Amino acid sequence: MGVPLYVVVDPRKDKKSVTVHSDPSEGPDGTRYRKKVPYAFGDTVTAGRWTLDTTSLKSYPADW
Repeated sequence: MGVPLYVVVDPRKDKKSVTVHSDPSEGPDGTRYRKKVPYAFGDTVTAGRWTLDTTSLKSYPADW
């Protein structure tokens, strides 16, 4: 789809993570992101020219 940056936030209490995917490239099985950077809640996340302070993100129980 041509999305250069893809940020995934998983707010479940047992996961609580943020992952930034970037550098999409064509491969034999389609377009894939070649770079993946994991962050924890509380980190300052950098995604391209943007930053996100994750200290204010809310989490919820995994069974919610």
